[in-house]
Amino acid sequence: MDQATIVGYALGYIVTISVIFLMFLPSLITFVLLLLSAGAVQLVILLLKAVTLVAVRTLARLPRRRAGDELAPH
Repeated sequence: MDQATIVGYALGYIVTISVIFLMFLPSLITFVLLLLSAGAVQLVILLLKAVTLVAVRTLARLPRRRAGDELAPH
């Protein structure tokens, strides 16, 4: 094989790979966006769990009023 044939085959392979990449590009973009949105949802859930845990711990530390704990009238 001469050099022109090898270069022609190489360019053909490169063009084919580029076309296949461009054909699958919408699917790849959709997949990446789904991964990013799933990560964002997991982050929001993690933050909500943390806020809930802090709120529950704060409420658990508040003093509770009992039946005999009323203030004395002046």
